[in-house]
Amino acid sequence: MTMGTETIEASGVIFIDDFVDVPFPLATVRGRFVDAEKWLTVLAGAAEGDGDSMRILIGPTWVGGHISRRVEVTLGPTRERGEARVMQLEWKAIGLASALPVLNGDLELAPLGSRHCRLTLAASYLPPFGELGRALDRALLHRVAQSTVRSFLERLASSLEVVGGEAPT
Repeated sequence: MTMGTETIEASGVIFIDDFVDVPFPLATVRGRFVDAEKWLTVLAGAAEGDGDSMRILIGPTWVGGHISRRVEVTLGPTRERGEARVMQLEWKAIGLASALPVLNGDLELAPLGSRHCRLTLAASYLPPFGELGRALDRALLHRVAQSTVRSFLERLASSLEVVGGEAPT
């Protein structure tokens, strides 16, 4: 899997853009992406809500699973952007919601040549607690957010690879 990440800050809002490459063509995994409610439910292991909203456990990869938080994930409908498939995604912490930011963005599955595709999350959040929150974010918390987004994308990509039905090339 190829991966990349970028974080940009503008007027207090933090932007995160990360991707993971999936070693299957878009046509092979597109149906699973479009049917996101089901694969996120399987991935999460314990989905709750009405199908558009589910709860999953997320956490940064660099702490070995010792820090995690249940989040509620809400997905918008899948739409087309050229050959790509895009859906809006929002996640917010369950409990301590006022102490943790809400992440809003677009989850995109796009072709990457004829044999691979790319899963991208372009999102933003506003750190809570004003200037103090922004300072904490700059010092440490943006790394937690980046790692959490990366972990989320890697698990989604692995889920899509399983559906590919063939050995990755």
